[in-house]
Amino acid sequence: MSVKQIKLALRPYDQFNPLIIGAAEVPGYKVDVDFRSPLSDDFTGGFHAREISFNRYVLARAKGDDTLVGLPAFVLRGFRHRNYIVHRSSPITQLDELAEARIGTNSWSDTGTMWARAALREAGVDLSGVHWVIGNLDETVKVKPPTPLDVPPPENSKRLAEDENLLEGLRKGTLDAVTTAFVPNSIYEDDGEFRRLIPDFRQAEVAYHERTGVYPAFHIVAVHRSLAETSPELVLALYEALVKSWQLWWAKTKNYGDASPWAIEEAETLVKQFPDDLMPFGTKSPSHRHMLASMCVEQLEQKLVAKAADPEALFAKFNQIAAA
Repeated sequence: MSVKQIKLALRPYDQFNPLIIGAAEVPGYKVDVDFRSPLSDDFTGGFHAREISFNRYVLARAKGDDTLVGLPAFVLRGFRHRNYIVHRSSPITQLDELAEARIGTNSWSDTGTMWARAALREAGVDLSGVHWVIGNLDETVKVKPPTPLDVPPPENSKRLAEDENLLEGLRKGTLDAVTTAFVPNSIYEDDGEFRRLIPDFRQAEVAYHERTGVYPAFHIVAVHRSLAETSPELVLALYEALVKSWQLWWAKTKNYGDASPWAIEEAETLVKQFPDDLMPFGTKSPSHRHMLASMCVEQLEQKLVAKAADPEALFAKFNQIAAA
Protein backbone atom coordinates (compact mmCIF):
# COMPACT_ATOMS: atom_id res chain seq x y z
CA MET A 1 0.00 0.00 0.00
CA SER A 2 1.38 3.40 -0.97
CA VAL A 3 1.87 5.92 1.82
CA LYS A 4 0.56 9.44 1.39
CA GLN A 5 2.63 12.32 2.69
CA ILE A 6 1.10 15.13 4.73
CA LYS A 7 3.27 18.22 5.07
CA LEU A 8 2.44 20.16 8.23
CA ALA A 9 3.93 23.36 9.66
CA LEU A 10 3.78 23.14 13.45
CA ARG A 11 5.96 24.43 16.27
CA PRO A 12 7.77 21.74 18.31
CA TYR A 13 5.42 21.71 21.30
CA ASP A 14 6.10 18.88 23.74
CA GLN A 15 2.72 17.26 23.18
CA PHE A 16 3.39 16.97 19.44
CA ASN A 17 6.96 15.71 19.59
CA PRO A 18 5.67 12.13 19.17
CA LEU A 19 4.28 13.25 15.82
CA ILE A 20 7.53 14.99 14.87
CA ILE A 21 9.66 11.89 15.56
CA GLY A 22 7.22 9.59 13.78
CA ALA A 23 5.80 7.80 16.83
CA ALA A 24 2.19 8.91 16.22
CA GLU A 25 1.37 6.72 13.24
CA VAL A 26 -1.75 6.70 11.08
CA PRO A 27 -2.01 3.78 8.61
CA GLY A 28 -1.53 4.89 5.03
CA TYR A 29 -0.14 8.32 5.91
CA LYS A 30 3.16 9.86 6.96
CA VAL A 31 3.06 13.30 8.53
CA ASP A 32 6.13 15.37 7.73
CA VAL A 33 6.33 18.15 10.34
CA ASP A 34 8.26 21.31 9.56
CA PHE A 35 8.74 22.76 13.04
CA ARG A 36 11.05 25.55 11.86
CA SER A 37 8.57 27.27 9.58
CA PRO A 38 7.30 30.60 10.98
CA LEU A 39 3.69 30.99 12.03
CA SER A 40 1.86 31.97 8.86
CA ASP A 41 -1.18 31.29 6.69
CA ASP A 42 1.04 30.91 3.61
CA PHE A 43 0.40 27.45 2.17
CA THR A 44 2.93 27.70 -0.64
CA GLY A 45 5.86 25.33 -0.52
CA GLY A 46 3.76 22.20 -0.59
CA PHE A 47 2.14 22.54 2.83
CA HIS A 48 -1.11 20.66 3.29
CA ALA A 49 -1.76 22.13 6.74
CA ARG A 50 -0.38 24.81 9.03
CA GLU A 51 -0.57 26.03 12.58
CA ILE A 52 -2.31 29.40 12.37
CA SER A 53 -3.50 32.25 14.57
CA PHE A 54 -6.92 31.37 15.99
CA ASN A 55 -7.90 35.01 16.40
CA ARG A 56 -7.21 35.76 12.74
CA TYR A 57 -9.08 32.63 11.68
CA VAL A 58 -12.18 33.71 13.61
CA LEU A 59 -11.81 37.28 12.33
CA ALA A 60 -11.91 35.91 8.78
CA ARG A 61 -15.04 33.91 9.54
CA ALA A 62 -16.71 36.98 11.02
CA LYS A 63 -16.06 38.74 7.70
CA GLY A 64 -17.42 35.85 5.64
CA ASP A 65 -14.04 34.48 4.52
CA ASP A 66 -14.09 30.68 4.64
CA THR A 67 -10.94 30.07 2.57
CA LEU A 68 -9.41 28.03 5.38
CA VAL A 69 -10.99 25.06 7.13
CA GLY A 70 -9.99 24.84 10.76
CA LEU A 71 -9.41 21.59 12.59
CA PRO A 72 -10.60 21.74 16.22
CA ALA A 73 -7.06 21.01 17.36
CA PHE A 74 -6.12 23.72 19.87
CA VAL A 75 -2.37 23.22 19.65
CA LEU A 76 -1.49 26.21 21.84
CA ARG A 77 -3.50 27.34 24.88
CA GLY A 78 -2.87 29.36 27.98
CA PHE A 79 -3.72 32.39 30.10
CA ARG A 80 -2.42 35.90 29.57
CA HIS A 81 -2.33 37.47 33.01
CA ARG A 82 1.29 36.31 33.21
CA ASN A 83 2.20 38.21 30.05
CA TYR A 84 1.75 41.70 31.48
CA ILE A 85 5.11 43.09 32.56
CA VAL A 86 6.18 46.26 34.33
CA HIS A 87 9.40 47.87 35.49
CA ARG A 88 10.58 46.43 38.78
CA SER A 89 10.04 49.79 40.50
CA SER A 90 6.37 49.92 39.45
CA PRO A 91 3.77 49.85 42.27
CA ILE A 92 1.18 48.14 40.02
CA THR A 93 0.31 44.56 40.99
CA GLN A 94 -3.24 44.05 39.65
CA LEU A 95 -4.85 44.39 36.22
CA ASP A 96 -7.61 46.65 37.53
CA GLU A 97 -4.94 49.27 38.24
CA LEU A 98 -4.44 49.69 34.48
CA ALA A 99 -7.55 51.82 33.93
CA GLU A 100 -6.50 54.72 31.66
CA ALA A 101 -2.93 53.40 31.72
CA ARG A 102 -0.34 53.55 28.95
CA ILE A 103 0.06 49.96 27.74
CA GLY A 104 2.41 48.77 25.03
CA THR A 105 2.24 45.72 22.78
CA ASN A 106 4.13 44.53 19.73
CA SER A 107 1.03 43.10 18.04
CA TRP A 108 -2.62 44.11 18.04
CA SER A 109 -4.21 41.17 16.21
CA ASP A 110 -2.37 38.23 17.80
CA THR A 111 -4.68 35.82 19.62
CA GLY A 112 -2.70 36.14 22.83
CA THR A 113 -2.99 39.92 22.75
CA MET A 114 -6.74 39.63 22.19
CA TRP A 115 -7.05 37.36 25.26
CA ALA A 116 -4.80 39.74 27.21
CA ARG A 117 -7.27 42.53 26.52
CA ALA A 118 -10.09 40.15 27.47
CA ALA A 119 -8.39 39.68 30.85
CA LEU A 120 -8.29 43.47 31.24
CA ARG A 121 -11.98 43.76 30.44
CA GLU A 122 -12.84 40.98 32.86
CA ALA A 123 -10.90 42.87 35.54
CA GLY A 124 -13.18 45.87 34.98
CA VAL A 125 -10.89 47.99 32.80
CA ASP A 126 -12.60 50.01 30.05
CA LEU A 127 -10.42 49.38 26.99
CA SER A 128 -11.48 52.66 25.39
CA GLY A 129 -9.77 54.51 28.23
CA VAL A 130 -6.44 52.74 27.78
CA HIS A 131 -3.69 54.56 25.89
CA TRP A 132 -2.28 51.87 23.58
CA VAL A 133 1.23 52.02 22.20
CA ILE A 134 2.33 49.71 19.35
CA GLY A 135 5.99 49.10 18.60
CA ASN A 136 9.09 46.94 18.82
CA LEU A 137 9.50 45.14 22.14
CA ASP A 138 13.25 45.82 22.18
CA GLU A 139 16.17 45.99 19.76
CA THR A 140 15.76 42.35 18.68
CA VAL A 141 12.03 41.53 19.03
CA LYS A 142 10.30 43.65 16.43
CA VAL A 143 6.66 44.59 16.01
CA LYS A 144 4.74 41.81 14.28
CA PRO A 145 4.40 42.41 10.53
CA PRO A 146 0.78 42.94 9.48
CA THR A 147 -1.22 40.30 7.66
CA PRO A 148 -4.31 40.75 5.44
CA LEU A 149 -6.45 39.56 8.37
CA ASP A 150 -5.11 42.09 10.87
CA VAL A 151 -7.36 44.79 12.22
CA PRO A 152 -6.12 48.31 12.95
CA PRO A 153 -5.57 49.38 16.55
CA PRO A 154 -7.78 52.16 18.00
CA GLU A 155 -7.50 55.59 16.42
CA ASN A 156 -6.06 57.07 19.61
CA SER A 157 -3.24 54.51 19.76
CA LYS A 158 0.35 55.55 19.20
CA ARG A 159 2.89 53.90 16.91
CA LEU A 160 6.51 54.04 18.03
CA ALA A 161 9.30 55.01 15.66
CA GLU A 162 11.65 52.26 14.49
CA ASP A 163 14.44 53.48 16.81
CA GLU A 164 12.11 53.34 19.86
CA ASN A 165 10.90 50.29 21.78
CA LEU A 166 8.46 49.29 24.49
CA LEU A 167 10.96 48.15 27.11
CA GLU A 168 12.69 51.52 26.86
CA GLY A 169 9.28 53.05 27.53
CA LEU A 170 9.05 51.07 30.77
CA ARG A 171 12.53 52.24 31.73
CA LYS A 172 11.73 55.89 31.09
CA GLY A 173 8.28 55.74 32.66
CA THR A 174 6.46 56.67 29.46
CA LEU A 175 4.66 53.30 29.63
CA ASP A 176 2.94 51.76 32.63
CA ALA A 177 2.88 48.18 31.37
CA VAL A 178 3.58 46.00 28.35
CA THR A 179 1.81 42.85 27.20
CA THR A 180 3.75 40.55 24.90
CA ALA A 181 3.90 36.89 23.95
CA PHE A 182 7.53 36.33 24.92
CA VAL A 183 8.70 38.16 28.02
CA PRO A 184 12.31 39.39 28.37
CA ASN A 185 14.83 37.17 30.12
CA SER A 186 15.12 39.56 33.07
CA ILE A 187 11.67 38.35 34.18
CA TYR A 188 13.39 35.13 35.27
CA GLU A 189 16.09 36.93 37.26
CA ASP A 190 15.53 37.65 40.98
CA ASP A 191 16.79 41.20 40.58
CA GLY A 192 15.84 41.64 36.93
CA GLU A 193 14.99 45.02 35.48
CA PHE A 194 11.41 43.95 34.74
CA ARG A 195 8.88 41.78 36.54
CA ARG A 196 5.47 40.30 35.89
CA LEU A 197 2.75 42.79 36.74
CA ILE A 198 0.88 40.20 38.85
CA PRO A 199 3.36 38.53 41.23
CA ASP A 200 1.07 35.53 41.89
CA PHE A 201 -0.14 35.20 38.32
CA ARG A 202 -1.11 31.57 38.78
CA GLN A 203 -3.68 32.43 41.43
CA ALA A 204 -5.02 35.26 39.28
CA GLU A 205 -5.41 32.89 36.33
CA VAL A 206 -7.05 30.21 38.47
CA ALA A 207 -9.55 32.80 39.72
CA TYR A 208 -10.16 34.01 36.15
CA HIS A 209 -10.88 30.45 35.02
CA GLU A 210 -13.22 29.88 37.95
CA ARG A 211 -15.13 33.09 37.18
CA THR A 212 -15.30 32.77 33.39
CA GLY A 213 -14.91 29.06 32.63
CA VAL A 214 -12.60 30.03 29.75
CA TYR A 215 -9.31 28.28 29.01
CA PRO A 216 -8.12 30.37 26.05
CA ALA A 217 -6.92 28.80 22.81
CA PHE A 218 -4.28 30.67 20.80
CA HIS A 219 -3.48 28.56 17.74
CA ILE A 220 -5.23 25.88 15.70
CA VAL A 221 -4.35 23.77 12.67
CA ALA A 222 -6.00 24.59 9.34
CA VAL A 223 -6.10 23.44 5.72
CA HIS A 224 -7.32 25.08 2.54
CA ARG A 225 -10.98 24.51 1.76
CA SER A 226 -10.03 23.01 -1.62
CA LEU A 227 -8.01 20.29 0.14
CA ALA A 228 -10.81 19.60 2.60
CA GLU A 229 -13.23 19.15 -0.29
CA THR A 230 -11.00 17.01 -2.50
CA SER A 231 -9.15 14.98 0.17
CA PRO A 232 -11.32 14.78 3.30
CA GLU A 233 -9.65 11.50 4.28
CA LEU A 234 -6.30 13.35 4.49
CA VAL A 235 -7.80 15.93 6.82
CA LEU A 236 -9.14 13.21 9.11
CA ALA A 237 -5.81 11.36 9.04
CA LEU A 238 -4.00 14.53 10.10
CA TYR A 239 -6.46 15.11 12.92
CA GLU A 240 -6.06 11.51 14.08
CA ALA A 241 -2.27 11.89 14.05
CA LEU A 242 -2.48 15.03 16.21
CA VAL A 243 -4.76 13.26 18.69
CA LYS A 244 -2.49 10.21 18.84
CA SER A 245 0.53 12.41 19.45
CA TRP A 246 -1.19 14.15 22.35
CA GLN A 247 -2.25 10.81 23.83
CA LEU A 248 1.33 9.50 23.69
CA TRP A 249 2.61 12.68 25.34
CA TRP A 250 -0.08 12.49 28.03
CA ALA A 251 0.77 8.89 28.86
CA LYS A 252 4.46 9.80 29.14
CA THR A 253 3.70 12.81 31.33
CA LYS A 254 1.65 10.73 33.77
CA ASN A 255 4.14 7.87 33.87
CA TYR A 256 7.43 9.76 34.05
CA GLY A 257 6.82 13.45 34.75
CA ASP A 258 10.42 14.27 33.96
CA ALA A 259 9.87 17.76 32.54
CA SER A 260 10.02 19.37 36.00
CA PRO A 261 10.04 18.24 39.65
CA TRP A 262 6.27 18.79 39.86
CA ALA A 263 5.13 17.75 36.37
CA ILE A 264 3.02 14.88 37.73
CA GLU A 265 1.29 17.26 40.13
CA GLU A 266 0.57 19.52 37.15
CA ALA A 267 -0.96 16.56 35.34
CA GLU A 268 -3.26 15.96 38.30
CA THR A 269 -4.18 19.65 38.28
CA LEU A 270 -5.25 19.34 34.66
CA VAL A 271 -7.48 16.38 35.49
CA LYS A 272 -9.07 18.04 38.52
CA GLN A 273 -9.45 21.64 37.37
CA PHE A 274 -9.83 21.25 33.60
CA PRO A 275 -11.76 17.99 33.12
CA ASP A 276 -13.62 19.17 30.01
CA ASP A 277 -10.56 20.98 28.65
CA LEU A 278 -8.03 18.22 29.21
CA MET A 279 -7.74 17.08 25.59
CA PRO A 280 -7.26 20.08 23.29
CA PHE A 281 -9.50 18.69 20.58
CA GLY A 282 -13.06 18.78 19.34
CA THR A 283 -16.14 20.95 19.77
CA LYS A 284 -18.33 18.62 21.84
CA SER A 285 -16.84 19.56 25.21
CA PRO A 286 -19.03 22.14 27.00
CA SER A 287 -15.87 24.01 28.00
CA HIS A 288 -14.59 24.17 24.44
CA ARG A 289 -17.95 25.36 23.17
CA HIS A 290 -18.05 28.02 25.86
CA MET A 291 -14.55 29.18 24.95
CA LEU A 292 -15.49 29.45 21.27
CA ALA A 293 -18.61 31.46 22.06
CA SER A 294 -16.66 33.71 24.43
CA MET A 295 -14.04 34.37 21.78
CA CYS A 296 -16.63 35.46 19.23
CA VAL A 297 -18.25 37.79 21.76
CA GLU A 298 -14.87 39.16 22.82
CA GLN A 299 -13.95 40.12 19.26
CA LEU A 300 -17.18 42.08 19.00
CA GLU A 301 -16.75 43.76 22.39
CA GLN A 302 -13.20 44.77 21.46
CA LYS A 303 -14.54 46.25 18.20
CA LEU A 304 -12.37 43.95 16.09
CA VAL A 305 -15.41 43.00 13.98
CA ALA A 306 -18.69 44.64 13.05
CA LYS A 307 -20.60 41.39 13.55
CA ALA A 308 -19.54 38.46 15.71
CA ALA A 309 -18.68 35.17 14.06
CA ASP A 310 -20.99 32.21 14.63
CA PRO A 311 -19.17 29.84 17.01
CA GLU A 312 -21.17 26.91 15.61
CA ALA A 313 -19.78 27.61 12.13
CA LEU A 314 -16.08 27.84 13.04
CA PHE A 315 -15.47 24.10 12.63
CA ALA A 316 -18.65 23.13 10.79
CA LYS A 317 -16.83 21.89 7.69
CA PHE A 318 -14.50 19.66 9.72
CA ASN A 319 -17.40 18.29 11.76
CA GLN A 320 -19.23 17.59 8.52
CA ILE A 321 -16.25 15.63 7.23
CA ALA A 322 -15.89 13.73 10.48
CA ALA A 323 -19.59 12.84 10.56
CA ALA A 324 -19.49 11.57 6.99
